[in-house]
Amino acid sequence: MTTKEIFKVELRDLVLLGFVVAIKVVLSRFSLGTTVVHVSLGFIGSVMLGYLFGPVWGAIGGGISDFVSSALFGNQGGFFIGFTLSAMIGPLIYGLLFYKKPVKIWRIILATILVTVIVNIGLNTLWVHLMYGMDLKAALIQRIPKETIVPWIEMVVTYFVLQAISRVKIRRQF
Repeated sequence: MTTKEIFKVELRDLVLLGFVVAIKVVLSRFSLGTTVVHVSLGFIGSVMLGYLFGPVWGAIGGGISDFVSSALFGNQGGFFIGFTLSAMIGPLIYGLLFYKKPVKIWRIILATILVTVIVNIGLNTLWVHLMYGMDLKAALIQRIPKETIVPWIEMVVTYFVLQAISRVKIRRQF
């Protein structure tokens, strides 16, 4: 697949991308916790971006959703490009594992574990350390309990979201 084919997009696909970005922004607002550790429903939007648009457009949508969310609602501590990178890597991982592929339990488990380890534990802990000067070890200790419980719930929700989307036949047309 050439670069031109990857970035080729129709208007209806851009409209759907806009809707999914809006869904991600709204769902991300439903969150609990502190700045260091919080749980939100934003992962559903990331899963949808990756499944519907693939790794490239999913990552672009994830970045756009972070910019839009920051512009509309602001971020505690101000805007930080690291969290935008995290918002892009999640849909990228989901896109690599879900885009144009059948919904399989092992894909859901692998994608959730990769996002949890790479984005949530790795990058987001690093960003909190860099932004707030928090000790890296202390930030990890605070985040580990959440990251051992929440991914299991995310796996179940992801399964049902992907089943619903695949039944409705919302797909990009090429």
